Amino acid sequence: MADTDTNGGIWCNPLSLPEIPRGKDDWYPYETEMFSHEERPAGVAGPEYRSVSDPTAFFWEGKWYLYPSYGMAWVSDDLCRWQHVRTEPYCPKYSPAVARWQGGFLLTGWACPLYYGETPLGPFRKLGDFILPDGSSYVPCDPALFTDDDGALYLYAFASDGDYGTEHYRTKIVGYRLDEADPRRVTEGPVTLFEMDPENHPWERQGFHGQNTSFGWVEGPHMLKVRGRYYLIYAAPDTRDPSYCMAVYCSDSSPLSGFVCQRRNPLTLSRGGIVSGAGHGSVAADDKGNLWAFYTIAAPRVHQYERRIGMDKVAVDENGELYCPSGVTDTPQSMTGGLRRWNLTERLRPAASSCAPGRDALYATDGSNLTFWQPAPGDPLPTLTVRFDAPFYADSVRLWWAEPDYDPARGVFAGPVGYTVEGEVGGAWRTLLDRSDPDEDRNVDFRAFPGALCTAVRLIIKKMPERMRVGVTDFSVFGAKEKQA
Repeated sequence: MADTDTNGGIWCNPLSLPEIPRGKDDWYPYETEMFSHEERPAGVAGPEYRSVSDPTAFFWEGKWYLYPSYGMAWVSDDLCRWQHVRTEPYCPKYSPAVARWQGGFLLTGWACPLYYGETPLGPFRKLGDFILPDGSSYVPCDPALFTDDDGALYLYAFASDGDYGTEHYRTKIVGYRLDEADPRRVTEGPVTLFEMDPENHPWERQGFHGQNTSFGWVEGPHMLKVRGRYYLIYAAPDTRDPSYCMAVYCSDSSPLSGFVCQRRNPLTLSRGGIVSGAGHGSVAADDKGNLWAFYTIAAPRVHQYERRIGMDKVAVDENGELYCPSGVTDTPQSMTGGLRRWNLTERLRPAASSCAPGRDALYATDGSNLTFWQPAPGDPLPTLTVRFDAPFYADSVRLWWAEPDYDPARGVFAGPVGYTVEGEVGGAWRTLLDRSDPDEDRNVDFRAFPGALCTAVRLIIKKMPERMRVGVTDFSVFGAKEKQA
């Protein structure tokens, strides 16, 4: 069955991105710049996993381009259906940053030199390290590139003072002006734009509950300009935590001065559930001026830096401050608004055809991205059945596959998972969605389908990748009591 989306202007977090790449967090000490190889360096041990995070996104010539950590890039013309287009170089380590420059595109990343490509998808050729005013070379941490309306070019990055692990260690965001004729050359900076302030900014306090009142990472800067105002968006306090969020400083002066913390902060925050954490990312506008936040979701089940990506609408309030009108969402959303769907399966205990030891069926519907149900070995047709307390119109599903056997070194790769979703309608089972033979790999798979009044729903797994026995991190069926338009 060919992979054709029928979501019709509807999306659901985490984003349903095809071909999510391999996580490479423990590889990075072995590399000095962007790289494209797939073989894990000797000496790196630990479980394998897939991950995307730290997204930079922008709209250009009718399409959205999304650049996350670990691999690039994803392209969409409607923000609901994404296509993976492999770039060269492919893996930007962390925090890729892209900006227009002289008819082309500049690209850099965490601890990486500067690259240039003639199109948003490259190929990108290396220009080299940035050069500070004293002539020394420099590679940024968590970089952001910004081209102002007058063509002036800027670089933003994470920096710190003091010794890590001591009470005097302070994190901050710095900015640089770059030479417009030679973007490797820094003409001004570093300029400290702001430092961490956990005493006065609760969202910057490290820890699940923000319990470290004297420390927090301020990182992942991104610059946005709307109606003459500069918005410096940043992440805090720690990418592992559900408290991970984005917040905003703004300036009416210049890209390198006058920044004041918004009163309306944080911009994105979700402390728990499937969409936990909403940090390090970017905010970008389309050709009509609509603003969108793209952010990192914390999902540290296999590795502390395992993550996914989410997206939500952004607006400017009467005081010129950024905010998300719907907050951080974890149910289906419409591009045109007005969509209201409930998670019909959340926290209901499914009946399973079988369960592997320690992989209870409830883990597929418990609202956590850290647990998963897995069928027992030898189960020929793994099935989860959730019965409702009353009839509901079900019209969409989100599946997040767990991949405990994923191990490329042993030749065990991710791939398409075949399944059907059925509803009990009028006392008989009816197929609501048939994805029994898909040709596209989606670790998170959101699908809309024609609504039906159901008293129960069930997931039947019909095809798994070779040598992999998948599990289900999340089986969410969405709908409402009354039939929706």
